[in-house]
Amino acid sequence: MMKMIIRPAISVFFALATMIGYVNSQPLVIHDVNVLTMESEQIYSNFSIIINNGVIDWVGPKAEAAIPEGAVIVEGYYYVIPGLAEMHAHIPPPNQGQQVMENTLALYLSQGITTIRGMLGNPAHLVLRERAARGELFSPRIFTSGPSFSGNSLSDPESTRRMVQEQKEAGYDLLKFHPGITLGNFYAATETANEIGIEFSGHISYEVGLERSLAFGKGSIDHLDRYMEYLAGDAAKRPDPPIIFFGYDLTPFVNENRIAEAARITAEAGVWNVPTNTLLENVFNPDIPVEEMQRWPGMEFIPSNTIENWSNFVRQTRTNDTYDEEQARRFLEIRKKLTLALHEQGAGLLLGADAPQIFNPPGYSAHRELALLVDAGLSPFEALKTGTVNVGIYLGEEDKTGKIAPGFRADLILLSVHPLEHIPFQNKIEGVVYSGNYTNRAELDQILNSLGQTRE
Repeated sequence: MMKMIIRPAISVFFALATMIGYVNSQPLVIHDVNVLTMESEQIYSNFSIIINNGVIDWVGPKAEAAIPEGAVIVEGYYYVIPGLAEMHAHIPPPNQGQQVMENTLALYLSQGITTIRGMLGNPAHLVLRERAARGELFSPRIFTSGPSFSGNSLSDPESTRRMVQEQKEAGYDLLKFHPGITLGNFYAATETANEIGIEFSGHISYEVGLERSLAFGKGSIDHLDRYMEYLAGDAAKRPDPPIIFFGYDLTPFVNENRIAEAARITAEAGVWNVPTNTLLENVFNPDIPVEEMQRWPGMEFIPSNTIENWSNFVRQTRTNDTYDEEQARRFLEIRKKLTLALHEQGAGLLLGADAPQIFNPPGYSAHRELALLVDAGLSPFEALKTGTVNVGIYLGEEDKTGKIAPGFRADLILLSVHPLEHIPFQNKIEGVVYSGNYTNRAELDQILNSLGQTRE
Protein backbone atom coordinates (compact mmCIF):
# COMPACT_ATOMS: atom_id res chain seq x y z
CA MET A 1 0.00 0.00 0.00
CA MET A 2 1.38 3.41 -0.96
CA LYS A 3 0.82 6.27 1.45
CA MET A 4 1.24 9.76 0.08
CA ILE A 5 1.27 12.34 2.86
CA ILE A 6 -0.30 15.61 1.78
CA ARG A 7 0.40 16.29 -1.82
CA PRO A 8 -2.96 17.84 -2.63
CA ALA A 9 -4.87 16.15 -5.41
CA ILE A 10 -5.44 19.24 -7.43
CA SER A 11 -3.69 20.92 -10.32
CA VAL A 12 -2.90 24.55 -9.62
CA PHE A 13 -2.21 27.28 -12.14
CA PHE A 14 -2.41 30.98 -11.41
CA ALA A 15 -3.66 33.65 -13.79
CA LEU A 16 -4.30 36.70 -11.63
CA ALA A 17 -5.25 34.41 -8.75
CA THR A 18 -7.47 31.94 -10.58
CA MET A 19 -6.88 28.38 -9.45
CA ILE A 20 -7.92 25.75 -11.98
CA GLY A 21 -8.36 22.17 -10.84
CA TYR A 22 -9.67 18.86 -12.03
CA VAL A 23 -11.68 16.14 -10.32
CA ASN A 24 -8.99 13.83 -9.04
CA SER A 25 -8.96 10.22 -10.18
CA GLN A 26 -6.93 9.13 -7.12
CA PRO A 27 -8.74 8.21 -3.92
CA LEU A 28 -8.37 10.76 -1.12
CA VAL A 29 -8.24 9.74 2.55
CA ILE A 30 -8.67 12.21 5.40
CA HIS A 31 -7.07 10.01 8.03
CA ASP A 32 -7.19 9.92 11.84
CA VAL A 33 -9.16 13.12 12.39
CA ASN A 34 -12.08 14.38 14.48
CA VAL A 35 -15.31 14.29 12.50
CA LEU A 36 -18.59 16.14 12.96
CA THR A 37 -20.84 14.24 10.58
CA MET A 38 -23.85 16.53 11.25
CA GLU A 39 -26.00 13.49 12.03
CA SER A 40 -25.71 14.64 15.65
CA GLU A 41 -23.57 16.88 17.81
CA GLN A 42 -21.15 14.04 18.56
CA ILE A 43 -17.54 14.52 17.51
CA TYR A 44 -15.97 11.21 16.43
CA SER A 45 -12.28 11.02 17.28
CA ASN A 46 -9.70 8.98 15.34
CA PHE A 47 -11.99 8.67 12.32
CA SER A 48 -11.09 8.42 8.66
CA ILE A 49 -12.95 9.49 5.53
CA ILE A 50 -12.35 7.70 2.23
CA ILE A 51 -13.25 9.63 -0.92
CA ASN A 52 -13.49 8.42 -4.51
CA ASN A 53 -14.46 10.46 -7.57
CA GLY A 54 -15.74 13.36 -5.52
CA VAL A 55 -18.00 11.23 -3.30
CA ILE A 56 -17.51 9.90 0.23
CA ASP A 57 -17.14 6.11 0.09
CA TRP A 58 -16.64 5.32 3.74
CA VAL A 59 -16.49 6.98 7.18
CA GLY A 60 -15.46 5.23 10.36
CA PRO A 61 -12.76 4.43 12.92
CA LYS A 62 -9.26 4.71 11.48
CA ALA A 63 -8.42 1.18 12.61
CA GLU A 64 -11.12 -0.16 10.30
CA ALA A 65 -10.23 1.98 7.28
CA ALA A 66 -9.31 0.00 4.17
CA ILE A 67 -7.11 2.62 2.57
CA PRO A 68 -7.12 2.21 -1.23
CA GLU A 69 -3.94 1.57 -3.14
CA GLY A 70 -2.39 4.82 -4.36
CA ALA A 71 -4.56 7.01 -2.18
CA VAL A 72 -3.60 10.57 -1.30
CA ILE A 73 -3.59 10.66 2.50
CA VAL A 74 -4.08 13.79 4.59
CA GLU A 75 -3.26 13.47 8.28
CA GLY A 76 -3.15 15.94 11.12
CA TYR A 77 -4.97 17.05 14.24
CA TYR A 78 -8.00 18.34 12.41
CA TYR A 79 -11.70 18.70 13.02
CA VAL A 80 -13.63 17.97 9.83
CA ILE A 81 -17.10 19.30 9.02
CA PRO A 82 -19.11 19.42 5.80
CA GLY A 83 -18.51 22.36 3.51
CA LEU A 84 -20.78 25.34 4.06
CA ALA A 85 -23.22 27.02 1.69
CA GLU A 86 -23.76 30.75 1.19
CA MET A 87 -27.42 30.87 0.21
CA HIS A 88 -27.65 34.57 -0.57
CA ALA A 89 -24.51 35.08 -2.59
CA HIS A 90 -23.72 37.44 -5.41
CA ILE A 91 -21.39 36.87 -8.34
CA PRO A 92 -20.30 40.16 -9.90
CA PRO A 93 -21.74 40.96 -13.35
CA PRO A 94 -19.54 40.39 -16.39
CA ASN A 95 -19.08 44.12 -16.97
CA GLN A 96 -16.73 44.06 -13.98
CA GLY A 97 -14.49 41.64 -15.85
CA GLN A 98 -13.97 37.91 -16.02
CA GLN A 99 -11.21 37.96 -13.44
CA VAL A 100 -13.36 39.77 -10.88
CA MET A 101 -16.04 37.11 -11.23
CA GLU A 102 -13.54 34.27 -10.87
CA ASN A 103 -11.71 35.94 -7.97
CA THR A 104 -15.01 36.30 -6.11
CA LEU A 105 -15.70 32.59 -6.54
CA ALA A 106 -12.20 31.79 -5.30
CA LEU A 107 -12.79 33.87 -2.17
CA TYR A 108 -15.96 31.95 -1.35
CA LEU A 109 -14.25 28.58 -1.70
CA SER A 110 -11.12 29.66 0.19
CA GLN A 111 -13.34 30.11 3.24
CA GLY A 112 -14.93 26.69 3.02
CA ILE A 113 -18.03 27.84 1.13
CA THR A 114 -18.47 24.88 -1.20
CA THR A 115 -21.94 25.82 -2.50
CA ILE A 116 -23.39 29.22 -3.35
CA ARG A 117 -26.83 30.36 -4.44
CA GLY A 118 -26.36 33.39 -6.67
CA MET A 119 -29.19 35.86 -6.15
CA LEU A 120 -28.79 38.20 -9.09
CA GLY A 121 -27.94 36.15 -12.12
CA ASN A 122 -26.65 36.78 -15.60
CA PRO A 123 -26.06 34.53 -18.64
CA ALA A 124 -22.34 34.68 -17.85
CA HIS A 125 -23.05 33.02 -14.52
CA LEU A 126 -24.53 30.01 -16.29
CA VAL A 127 -21.19 29.59 -18.04
CA LEU A 128 -19.36 29.86 -14.72
CA ARG A 129 -21.74 27.30 -13.22
CA GLU A 130 -20.85 24.76 -15.90
CA ARG A 131 -17.13 25.48 -15.73
CA ALA A 132 -17.19 25.06 -11.96
CA ALA A 133 -19.08 21.78 -12.32
CA ARG A 134 -16.38 20.52 -14.71
CA GLY A 135 -13.62 21.45 -12.26
CA GLU A 136 -12.20 24.20 -14.47
CA LEU A 137 -12.37 26.86 -11.74
CA PHE A 138 -11.45 27.12 -8.09
CA SER A 139 -15.07 27.73 -7.28
CA PRO A 140 -17.96 26.51 -5.17
CA ARG A 141 -20.81 24.64 -6.78
CA ILE A 142 -23.09 27.31 -8.22
CA PHE A 143 -26.85 27.60 -8.20
CA THR A 144 -28.07 30.84 -9.74
CA SER A 145 -31.14 32.91 -10.34
CA GLY A 146 -31.65 34.81 -13.53
CA PRO A 147 -31.92 38.60 -13.86
CA SER A 148 -34.33 39.95 -11.28
CA PHE A 149 -38.10 40.36 -11.44
CA SER A 150 -38.89 43.86 -10.19
CA GLY A 151 -40.94 46.96 -10.76
CA ASN A 152 -38.38 48.01 -13.35
CA SER A 153 -38.13 44.75 -15.29
CA LEU A 154 -41.83 43.82 -15.46
CA SER A 155 -44.37 45.74 -17.51
CA ASP A 156 -47.49 43.56 -17.76
CA PRO A 157 -48.67 40.02 -16.91
CA GLU A 158 -48.15 38.66 -20.41
CA SER A 159 -44.50 39.72 -20.65
CA THR A 160 -44.01 38.58 -17.05
CA ARG A 161 -45.16 35.07 -17.91
CA ARG A 162 -42.85 35.09 -20.90
CA MET A 163 -39.90 36.16 -18.74
CA VAL A 164 -40.54 33.27 -16.35
CA GLN A 165 -40.61 30.79 -19.23
CA GLU A 166 -37.48 32.24 -20.82
CA GLN A 167 -35.49 31.96 -17.59
CA LYS A 168 -36.63 28.37 -17.10
CA GLU A 169 -35.61 27.52 -20.67
CA ALA A 170 -32.25 29.28 -20.24
CA GLY A 171 -31.45 26.92 -17.37
CA TYR A 172 -31.54 29.20 -14.33
CA ASP A 173 -32.15 27.41 -11.05
CA LEU A 174 -34.60 29.91 -9.61
CA LEU A 175 -36.22 33.31 -10.08
CA LYS A 176 -35.08 36.31 -8.03
CA PHE A 177 -37.78 38.75 -6.88
CA HIS A 178 -36.93 42.36 -6.11
CA PRO A 179 -39.30 45.11 -4.86
CA GLY A 180 -41.87 46.94 -6.95
CA ILE A 181 -43.76 43.97 -8.40
CA THR A 182 -47.44 44.74 -8.83
CA LEU A 183 -50.08 42.25 -7.75
CA GLY A 184 -51.02 41.47 -11.34
CA ASN A 185 -47.43 40.73 -12.28
CA PHE A 186 -46.88 38.78 -9.06
CA TYR A 187 -49.82 36.50 -9.86
CA ALA A 188 -48.58 36.03 -13.43
CA ALA A 189 -45.02 35.24 -12.32
CA THR A 190 -45.89 32.87 -9.48
CA GLU A 191 -48.64 31.00 -11.29
CA THR A 192 -46.38 30.44 -14.30
CA ALA A 193 -43.44 29.46 -12.09
CA ASN A 194 -45.54 26.91 -10.23
CA GLU A 195 -46.93 25.52 -13.49
CA ILE A 196 -43.55 24.97 -15.15
CA GLY A 197 -41.62 24.08 -11.99
CA ILE A 198 -39.15 26.81 -11.15
CA GLU A 199 -38.68 28.27 -7.69
CA PHE A 200 -39.02 31.97 -6.87
CA SER A 201 -37.22 33.56 -3.92
CA GLY A 202 -35.89 36.85 -2.62
CA HIS A 203 -37.67 40.05 -1.64
CA ILE A 204 -41.38 40.66 -1.08
CA SER A 205 -42.99 43.63 -2.79
CA TYR A 206 -45.08 46.18 -0.92
CA GLU A 207 -48.35 45.28 -2.66
CA VAL A 208 -47.75 41.57 -2.16
CA GLY A 209 -46.98 41.28 1.54
CA LEU A 210 -45.84 38.39 3.70
CA GLU A 211 -49.03 36.34 3.85
CA ARG A 212 -49.64 36.36 0.11
CA SER A 213 -46.02 35.32 -0.53
CA LEU A 214 -46.40 32.42 1.86
CA ALA A 215 -49.67 31.33 0.25
CA PHE A 216 -48.16 31.25 -3.24
CA GLY A 217 -45.27 28.97 -2.32
CA LYS A 218 -42.20 31.19 -2.26
CA GLY A 219 -39.00 29.17 -2.03
CA SER A 220 -37.24 31.46 0.41
CA ILE A 221 -37.78 34.87 1.91
CA ASP A 222 -34.49 36.72 2.08
CA HIS A 223 -33.46 39.42 4.60
CA LEU A 224 -36.61 38.69 6.70
CA ASP A 225 -38.35 40.96 4.23
CA ARG A 226 -41.86 42.20 5.17
CA TYR A 227 -41.91 40.56 8.58
CA MET A 228 -41.64 43.98 10.23
CA GLU A 229 -44.72 45.05 8.24
CA TYR A 230 -46.57 41.99 9.51
CA LEU A 231 -45.52 42.73 13.09
CA ALA A 232 -46.42 46.43 12.86
CA GLY A 233 -50.01 45.96 11.68
CA ASP A 234 -51.80 49.11 10.46
CA ALA A 235 -48.66 51.23 10.78
CA ALA A 236 -47.25 49.32 7.80
CA LYS A 237 -49.77 50.96 5.47
CA ARG A 238 -47.42 53.92 5.07
CA PRO A 239 -45.79 54.44 1.65
CA ASP A 240 -42.86 52.14 1.02
CA PRO A 241 -39.56 53.84 1.98
CA PRO A 242 -37.33 54.71 -1.00
CA ILE A 243 -34.35 52.83 0.51
CA ILE A 244 -34.72 49.15 1.38
CA PHE A 245 -34.18 48.97 5.14
CA PHE A 246 -36.51 46.01 5.74
CA GLY A 247 -38.91 47.81 8.04
CA TYR A 248 -36.50 49.71 10.27
CA ASP A 249 -38.92 52.67 10.27
CA LEU A 250 -41.68 50.47 11.71
CA THR A 251 -39.69 49.47 14.79
CA PRO A 252 -41.66 51.70 17.22
CA PHE A 253 -44.93 50.08 16.09
CA VAL A 254 -43.93 46.43 16.26
CA ASN A 255 -46.05 44.12 18.39
CA GLU A 256 -43.56 41.47 19.50
CA ASN A 257 -46.43 39.22 20.55
CA ARG A 258 -47.00 38.59 16.83
CA ILE A 259 -43.53 37.13 16.29
CA ALA A 260 -44.61 33.61 17.23
CA GLU A 261 -47.58 33.83 14.86
CA ALA A 262 -45.38 35.05 12.01
CA ALA A 263 -43.06 32.10 12.59
CA ARG A 264 -45.97 29.68 12.81
CA ILE A 265 -47.56 30.67 9.50
CA THR A 266 -44.13 30.55 7.84
CA ALA A 267 -43.55 27.02 9.10
CA GLU A 268 -47.01 25.92 7.96
CA ALA A 269 -46.32 27.30 4.48
CA GLY A 270 -43.02 25.43 4.27
CA VAL A 271 -41.14 28.56 3.22
CA TRP A 272 -37.44 28.97 4.04
CA ASN A 273 -35.78 32.12 5.35
CA VAL A 274 -32.29 33.48 4.70
CA PRO A 275 -32.03 36.18 7.39
CA THR A 276 -28.77 37.89 6.27
CA ASN A 277 -28.62 39.49 9.72
CA THR A 278 -25.02 40.52 9.27
CA LEU A 279 -26.02 42.94 6.49
CA LEU A 280 -28.40 44.84 8.78
CA GLU A 281 -25.98 44.72 11.70
CA ASN A 282 -23.33 46.30 9.48
CA VAL A 283 -25.61 49.15 8.50
CA PHE A 284 -27.44 49.87 11.76
CA ASN A 285 -25.47 48.64 14.77
CA PRO A 286 -24.11 51.78 16.48
CA ASP A 287 -21.72 49.63 18.51
CA ILE A 288 -19.78 48.57 15.41
CA PRO A 289 -17.82 51.58 14.10
CA VAL A 290 -17.12 51.89 10.41
CA GLU A 291 -13.41 51.90 11.16
CA GLU A 292 -13.72 48.50 12.81
CA MET A 293 -15.57 47.01 9.85
CA GLN A 294 -12.90 48.33 7.50
CA ARG A 295 -10.40 46.10 9.34
CA TRP A 296 -12.47 42.93 9.33
CA PRO A 297 -10.98 39.74 7.83
CA GLY A 298 -11.49 39.65 4.09
CA MET A 299 -11.70 43.40 3.63
CA GLU A 300 -8.18 43.36 2.21
CA PHE A 301 -9.68 41.78 -0.93
CA ILE A 302 -12.31 44.47 -1.44
CA PRO A 303 -11.39 47.35 -3.80
CA SER A 304 -10.59 50.61 -2.00
CA ASN A 305 -13.29 52.57 -3.81
CA THR A 306 -15.88 49.97 -2.79
CA ILE A 307 -14.81 50.23 0.85
CA GLU A 308 -15.09 54.00 0.61
CA ASN A 309 -18.60 53.73 -0.86
CA TRP A 310 -19.70 51.30 1.85
CA SER A 311 -18.21 53.52 4.55
CA ASN A 312 -19.97 56.63 3.23
CA PHE A 313 -23.29 54.80 2.96
CA VAL A 314 -23.16 53.57 6.56
CA ARG A 315 -22.03 56.94 7.90
CA GLN A 316 -24.78 58.76 6.00
CA THR A 317 -27.37 56.28 7.23
CA ARG A 318 -26.28 56.67 10.84
CA THR A 319 -26.27 60.49 10.67
CA ASN A 320 -29.63 60.74 8.90
CA ASP A 321 -32.51 62.34 10.80
CA THR A 322 -34.40 59.03 10.70
CA TYR A 323 -31.64 57.13 12.49
CA ASP A 324 -31.82 56.62 16.22
CA GLU A 325 -29.36 54.43 18.11
CA GLU A 326 -31.90 52.92 20.48
CA GLN A 327 -34.35 52.28 17.67
CA ALA A 328 -31.56 50.62 15.70
CA ARG A 329 -30.71 48.38 18.64
CA ARG A 330 -34.34 47.37 19.07
CA PHE A 331 -34.71 46.74 15.32
CA LEU A 332 -31.73 44.37 15.38
CA GLU A 333 -32.99 42.68 18.53
CA ILE A 334 -36.41 42.09 16.93
CA ARG A 335 -34.67 40.46 13.98
CA LYS A 336 -32.81 38.13 16.34
CA LYS A 337 -36.05 37.23 18.15
CA LEU A 338 -37.74 36.55 14.82
CA THR A 339 -34.81 34.43 13.64
CA LEU A 340 -35.01 32.31 16.79
CA ALA A 341 -38.81 32.03 16.60
CA LEU A 342 -38.64 30.82 13.00
CA HIS A 343 -36.14 28.17 14.05
CA GLU A 344 -38.14 27.09 17.09
CA GLN A 345 -41.35 26.81 15.07
CA GLY A 346 -39.63 24.59 12.50
CA ALA A 347 -39.53 27.17 9.74
CA GLY A 348 -36.29 26.38 7.96
CA LEU A 349 -33.33 28.74 8.11
CA LEU A 350 -30.56 28.87 5.52
CA LEU A 351 -27.13 30.43 5.95
CA GLY A 352 -26.61 33.58 3.92
CA ALA A 353 -24.85 36.90 4.41
CA ASP A 354 -25.59 38.73 1.13
CA ALA A 355 -21.95 38.85 0.05
CA PRO A 356 -20.33 40.84 -1.35
CA GLN A 357 -22.49 43.65 -0.03
CA ILE A 358 -21.90 46.24 2.69
CA PHE A 359 -18.82 45.06 4.65
CA ASN A 360 -19.58 41.42 3.78
CA PRO A 361 -16.54 39.98 1.96
CA PRO A 362 -17.32 36.73 0.11
CA GLY A 363 -16.91 33.69 2.35
CA TYR A 364 -15.73 35.58 5.41
CA SER A 365 -19.15 37.08 6.10
CA ALA A 366 -20.86 33.68 6.15
CA HIS A 367 -18.83 32.83 9.25
CA ARG A 368 -19.96 36.04 10.89
CA GLU A 369 -23.56 35.16 9.99
CA LEU A 370 -23.06 31.84 11.80
CA ALA A 371 -21.99 33.77 14.90
CA LEU A 372 -25.07 35.99 14.68
CA LEU A 373 -27.29 32.90 14.50
CA VAL A 374 -25.71 31.74 17.74
CA ASP A 375 -26.24 35.21 19.20
CA ALA A 376 -29.91 34.91 18.25
CA GLY A 377 -30.22 31.77 20.37
CA LEU A 378 -29.44 28.84 18.09
CA SER A 379 -26.88 26.36 19.38
CA PRO A 380 -23.62 26.18 17.41
CA PHE A 381 -24.78 22.83 15.96
CA GLU A 382 -28.13 24.31 14.93
CA ALA A 383 -26.34 27.25 13.33
CA LEU A 384 -24.07 24.92 11.34
CA LYS A 385 -27.14 23.03 10.11
CA THR A 386 -28.33 26.18 8.31
CA GLY A 387 -25.29 25.95 6.03
CA THR A 388 -25.16 22.15 5.71
CA VAL A 389 -28.07 19.81 6.51
CA ASN A 390 -30.76 22.41 5.82
CA VAL A 391 -29.20 23.21 2.47
CA GLY A 392 -29.43 19.57 1.44
CA ILE A 393 -33.12 19.52 2.37
CA TYR A 394 -33.81 22.79 0.54
CA LEU A 395 -32.07 21.52 -2.60
CA GLY A 396 -33.83 18.16 -2.47
CA GLU A 397 -30.41 16.56 -1.90
CA GLU A 398 -30.74 15.50 1.72
CA ASP A 399 -29.24 12.12 0.81
CA LYS A 400 -26.08 13.57 -0.74
CA THR A 401 -25.39 17.11 0.53
CA GLY A 402 -24.69 18.55 3.96
CA LYS A 403 -23.37 15.59 5.95
CA ILE A 404 -20.26 13.43 6.17
CA ALA A 405 -21.60 10.01 5.24
CA PRO A 406 -21.22 7.44 2.45
CA GLY A 407 -22.76 8.61 -0.80
CA PHE A 408 -22.50 12.30 0.08
CA ARG A 409 -20.57 14.92 -1.88
CA ALA A 410 -16.98 15.18 -0.70
CA ASP A 411 -17.21 18.85 0.29
CA LEU A 412 -15.37 19.33 3.57
CA ILE A 413 -13.62 21.87 5.79
CA LEU A 414 -10.60 20.93 7.90
CA LEU A 415 -10.33 23.05 11.04
CA SER A 416 -7.72 23.41 13.76
CA VAL A 417 -10.41 24.10 16.40
CA HIS A 418 -13.55 22.41 17.72
CA PRO A 419 -16.34 23.61 15.37
CA LEU A 420 -18.98 23.76 18.12
CA GLU A 421 -16.78 25.81 20.41
CA HIS A 422 -15.17 28.31 18.03
CA ILE A 423 -17.70 30.13 15.84
CA PRO A 424 -16.66 32.03 13.82
CA PHE A 425 -13.71 29.87 12.79
CA GLN A 426 -12.70 31.50 9.51
CA ASN A 427 -9.05 31.99 10.55
CA LYS A 428 -8.81 28.37 11.72
CA ILE A 429 -9.38 26.71 8.35
CA GLU A 430 -6.51 24.33 7.59
CA GLY A 431 -7.83 22.88 4.35
CA VAL A 432 -10.83 22.65 2.03
CA VAL A 433 -12.08 19.65 0.08
CA TYR A 434 -14.33 20.45 -2.84
CA SER A 435 -15.78 17.59 -4.88
CA GLY A 436 -12.94 15.39 -3.68
CA ASN A 437 -10.15 17.88 -4.42
CA TYR A 438 -8.03 18.87 -1.43
CA THR A 439 -6.40 22.28 -1.00
CA ASN A 440 -4.15 22.72 2.02
CA ARG A 441 -3.50 25.84 4.10
CA ALA A 442 -0.34 26.80 2.22
CA GLU A 443 -2.16 26.69 -1.11
CA LEU A 444 -5.11 28.62 0.28
CA ASP A 445 -2.66 31.27 1.43
CA GLN A 446 -1.12 31.35 -2.02
CA ILE A 447 -4.52 31.90 -3.56
CA LEU A 448 -5.40 34.65 -1.09
CA ASN A 449 -2.03 36.35 -1.52
CA SER A 450 -2.58 36.45 -5.27
CA LEU A 451 -6.08 37.81 -4.82
CA GLY A 452 -4.75 40.53 -2.57
CA GLN A 453 -2.30 41.58 -5.26
CA THR A 454 -5.20 42.14 -7.69
CA ARG A 455 -7.37 44.10 -5.21
CA GLU A 456 -7.07 47.51 -6.84
